[in-house]
Amino acid sequence: MRMARIGLVGINGFGRTHLNTIEKLERKYIEFKAFSEINYEKNKSEIEKLKSKGAHYYMDYREMLNSEEDLDFVVLSTPIHLHSPMAIQAMEKGFNVLLEKPPSVTIQDVDRIIEVSKKTGKVCAVDFQNTSGKAFRKLLDYVAEGRFGSLKSLVGIGRWERDESYYRRTPWAGKLMFDGNYVLDGTINNPLSHLLNNLLILAGVSCHNGGVPAEVTAELYHGHKIESEDTACVRIITEAGIEILSYTTLCSPQGETPFIVLEGTKGSAYWAYNNELKIKFCDGSDENFDFGPEDLFENMYINMIKSLFQNNKLYCPVELTRNFVLASNGAFESSDSIKEIPDDYLIINKEGESVVTYIKDISDIIDRASSEKKLFSEVGVPWALKSMPFKLNGYKEFKKYKREGGNLG
Repeated sequence: MRMARIGLVGINGFGRTHLNTIEKLERKYIEFKAFSEINYEKNKSEIEKLKSKGAHYYMDYREMLNSEEDLDFVVLSTPIHLHSPMAIQAMEKGFNVLLEKPPSVTIQDVDRIIEVSKKTGKVCAVDFQNTSGKAFRKLLDYVAEGRFGSLKSLVGIGRWERDESYYRRTPWAGKLMFDGNYVLDGTINNPLSHLLNNLLILAGVSCHNGGVPAEVTAELYHGHKIESEDTACVRIITEAGIEILSYTTLCSPQGETPFIVLEGTKGSAYWAYNNELKIKFCDGSDENFDFGPEDLFENMYINMIKSLFQNNKLYCPVELTRNFVLASNGAFESSDSIKEIPDDYLIINKEGESVVTYIKDISDIIDRASSEKKLFSEVGVPWALKSMPFKLNGYKEFKKYKREGGNLG
């Protein structure tokens, strides 16, 4: 198998993670041909280092696309609102794409990416790297083989901490819209988006339309002083009748490894981000797997390369992420606005050079709600407000917050 010739758009921020992966895979899987970065002065040292190693530098990514015609694929690691237009332009220029998550913010944009991919015949893979670990791949196989019988429910829990500096790192952080474009930057659509995406993929392999959201009920909140959500509980009923629940927060003092609990008619499973998988079958047997650390980003690059050169199946093609975008849009539609958690229920501390915000008892609240498979308002959380279910049948356009008088908070 020959090495893949690649170009990278964006070396700052998360682009540095991609650079680290590229350096690991160079000369074995990758020939790093070109990169673009708009902020030269901020990244001067890194840019000059990459140039000295032979990579071609462009300030404008469009110039790179016009000049580097022999690239096997282009990696897009840019702000969320640029994912869709850049992926479309790259494919229309004749390039395969490895796109950073989320693939797009709205259902109309992800549908456009899928349409262009089909029209051009170019691959668009999405870097939801948590689809690539051995534990998740094994769980997917077991679900697809019917080992758990019919799925009854899937529950995902993610409890992390983010301080004020997290929301100062970029001008679109924590925003619903930025520069006239949707970003919906919150737990659902960005840092813990892997959780919801994996929940829907698991449901999707279980049966026909298993992962297609039919109805979403979501309660979206923020403890931080931001526009978007930093805490969410979401109930999804898929077209196959599978119940999916997701509980996420960035206001937890007890950060932990996100995990999913699956329940079927023949058994149950526990899968976590740390590559751990525990299975219990109704016949009394069990299986436990701990695959240990894996470089998930490296997995995604190798999977992309082998899909292009050896016709291997992609872990996360853009088509597979449509259910995620649909569910995300449904969550924001269901929650008429992002509800602010009153200060009485928050703990705000200065830690080092930054400030952290915690929701009082948030870990216990999520444990109680998830064990009962209910939303926060349904278990009597005093700051929680009920939302209405949102039907997604025929839903093709997200336009919330753009309409006149739309509520951003």
